[in-house]
Amino acid sequence: MTNTQCQVITSLFCTAGLLFIVSMSGCSKDRALPPGMPKLYPCTLKITQEGEPLVSAIVKLHSQGEPIAWTVSGKTDETGTVIIFTDGYFKGAPVGEYKVTVDKLESVVPPLPDVLPTNENELMKLGNKQEADTKEYRLVEPVYAEVGATTLSISVAKKKAEATFDVGSKYRELAY
Repeated sequence: MTNTQCQVITSLFCTAGLLFIVSMSGCSKDRALPPGMPKLYPCTLKITQEGEPLVSAIVKLHSQGEPIAWTVSGKTDETGTVIIFTDGYFKGAPVGEYKVTVDKLESVVPPLPDVLPTNENELMKLGNKQEADTKEYRLVEPVYAEVGATTLSISVAKKKAEATFDVGSKYRELAY
């Protein structure tokens, strides 16, 4: 396989790779908090849709008070449970009031032909066509994915924060 073929195939799976990195967030046991990061408190949420666990959704907490410099988020597991991390590495969230957004995207990538072109120009055209024909669908109603619209909120105090949220009916619309 040529370098160009590898680049095209790599670009086709870029989104999947980014989602994988988000899902592989580790624990903070072996790393000290960065300077200026406040103490973090455990925060666990359960996200459902029509009463069923919402799997692989991205959940973010957006400060409603003093702005914070860190991303506070996580990804739901097979039970719809998300353990919140700050900056993707430090388990927990700072004390505060938060709006909660929930989003889940599905990428539908057209299948590659059984035989890839050997000509680099044709291979690039195929990669461009694959990218153009890939569709992204939002699987959660936009009201829950937008910080200005979401009705979901949580208060994180100096103790463990837990909540369960249902994000409405099953939903599938083109995202872009």
